[in-house]
Amino acid sequence: MRRAAIAALLAVALVASAAPAAGHGNHVEVDSQRSTDGTVVVEAVRPLTDGFLVLHRATGDGEVGEPIGHTDVRMDDGFQQGVPVEMDDDAWADWPENGTLWVVFHADSDDNGEFDPGTDERASAFGASTGQAVTVAKSDEPASVLAEREGAQQTASATATVSRAVLPEDGFLVLRTDSGTDGRVVATRALERGAHENVSVDFDPSAFPQNRSTVGLYAQLYTDDGDGEFSEGDQLVRAGDSPVSSYFLVWQVDEATATTGPVVQTPGDDGDVVTPTETSDATTSEPDTNESDATVPGYGVVHAVVAAALAAVLLARH
Repeated sequence: MRRAAIAALLAVALVASAAPAAGHGNHVEVDSQRSTDGTVVVEAVRPLTDGFLVLHRATGDGEVGEPIGHTDVRMDDGFQQGVPVEMDDDAWADWPENGTLWVVFHADSDDNGEFDPGTDERASAFGASTGQAVTVAKSDEPASVLAEREGAQQTASATATVSRAVLPEDGFLVLRTDSGTDGRVVATRALERGAHENVSVDFDPSAFPQNRSTVGLYAQLYTDDGDGEFSEGDQLVRAGDSPVSSYFLVWQVDEATATTGPVVQTPGDDGDVVTPTETSDATTSEPDTNESDATVPGYGVVHAVVAAALAAVLLARH
């Protein structure tokens, strides 16, 4: 019986580990950004309970400090993208040019719908607190990118859709295979200053690694140096030292389904796609598979089969 129990536990553990990271409850995803009024846009939250997205000032040693703003999050709303959280006026008034901020999910422990720092504890997942530290820059023009979705985007070709891109100046939405300036540029699209929704970008199909149908991409913003073309003189938009960017997954399939959402053409954009053959910092690299939300479609099925097989073997030996 003991061996049978162990087999069952192993099967459960493996199946549980097979769930895509996109399904992790209470998960918070936020990226460095520029703000004009203290509003911080949280890219994604997946609540397992009612609670609050809370902004915390970072302490001198980088830990989670005092709360300085929050917004209500309801479990019934499920996966949520692009959630704005306003910083308290006093906190924003003395916010530095570039400051570190923690965004943390707190459970509504007393179930009263009101955030109480002394009662509503930080939620956890897999033994870790559900929060993330990012740079928020004080700026006259906002800058942010939202691309992460509940699951990998599906494409029957090599097209990705960035949910929202806010440019501080005329420039480009750029897709890379790695963060910062390390990854290979696989596509760019010219965009005017301001906010753009559901931006469709065709990228180089060679971005998909050999024998794999899923690729992780980084959506970044660049400002134009004035020549109207993506080139070495264009500047990566940053908040402090951190790029304003978003990591997301694209899954190449024979026929894409409607789960990726409609593609909406961006106003004020000529729609041209530019794929430079050379850039000063372009290098070939594999996508970062250590991202907290990185997952390959089909991975869960393999795990489930392995779990079942392992359980069967152990039970047979018994």
